[in-house]
Amino acid sequence: MSPTTKQPHANKFVRPRTTAKQPERRSERRTGRRRTTARPAATRSTAQAEPRQAYRPESLLLPVEPRPAPRARTLEPVYKKQPHKKAKQPRQRFDIAFSMGRSHVRAPGLSLPELGPRWISGGVTLVLAFLIYTMWSAAFFTVGGAELIGNQRLGSAEIDAALRLVGEPVFLAVPGQIEANLRAAYLDLESVEVHVRFPNKIVIEVVERTPVLAWYQDGALAWIDTNGIAFPPRGAVEGVVAVTASGTPPQVPADMETPFYERPFIDPQMIQAMLVLSPYLPAGVPMIYDPQYGMGWQDPRGWMVYFGQNTADIPMKLVAYQAIVDTLIVRNVQPTLISVEYLDAPFYK
Repeated sequence: MSPTTKQPHANKFVRPRTTAKQPERRSERRTGRRRTTARPAATRSTAQAEPRQAYRPESLLLPVEPRPAPRARTLEPVYKKQPHKKAKQPRQRFDIAFSMGRSHVRAPGLSLPELGPRWISGGVTLVLAFLIYTMWSAAFFTVGGAELIGNQRLGSAEIDAALRLVGEPVFLAVPGQIEANLRAAYLDLESVEVHVRFPNKIVIEVVERTPVLAWYQDGALAWIDTNGIAFPPRGAVEGVVAVTASGTPPQVPADMETPFYERPFIDPQMIQAMLVLSPYLPAGVPMIYDPQYGMGWQDPRGWMVYFGQNTADIPMKLVAYQAIVDTLIVRNVQPTLISVEYLDAPFYK
């Protein structure tokens, strides 16, 4: 080394460069081989390398004083927890056993029943029984009488007598049963409709039958409507044709399931025949019915005249009857009976 050449000042703050040892790979461990990498050739020789500039130690020190680290801010809750009060220390307790000899002391005990489903259902049953008894015996639900609508000859007292509900609870009123009872008791009722309204009201709407015949037979009188239903007379009705019968007319076949108050006593066709023949009756003379000869009347001149069981050819029968009467008067014959039931074979006695 020549004296003119100065050695670079060794900096104690610069750490010599060391090459880090590469870790051994797993594949290399298995094979035992390691791949060697060729280092690139140095571009410059160490002799020709320029010396590095040394750093001054005072240049590494910063002239600025270090700042203190900022304090971390903590968020305090809006509502601060109150400091816990010191719990009071419990008083000291001393258990002392005393001898009471042979005496036995029993503390009173109360046992409460367990209310199960049966107790609940029993309570409900008692409450319902009390309500039913109260409603059954209360005067608020007692029937005082029926309100009758549509009656002409039948009175409210007669309806109440057949009703048998005056003074009874309204809960006993069954509309269907009341209708059947009223029609069975009063045959002159053509239809009955019952309405039960709480608390104690019964409304009955009735339609009475209209009589067209007054039927006298065996000393009894009955009214008959256009359907042939016979019922007891009640009151007074105008325009009724009086009929005196010497026997019962032919029975009309009826179904056994039909109630008796709806079964006709006379065939409705015979009723129409009597109504057609009634205008030809002499004034003040009743119509006569005979089971053998049919309907007719007693002529004021002293004989009976019959027109049969039907109304067929009534005008022709009247003409034939008048011709027979004229012939008998000319011959001076006093008959007891004239029948024109059959136009092709009239006769007299």
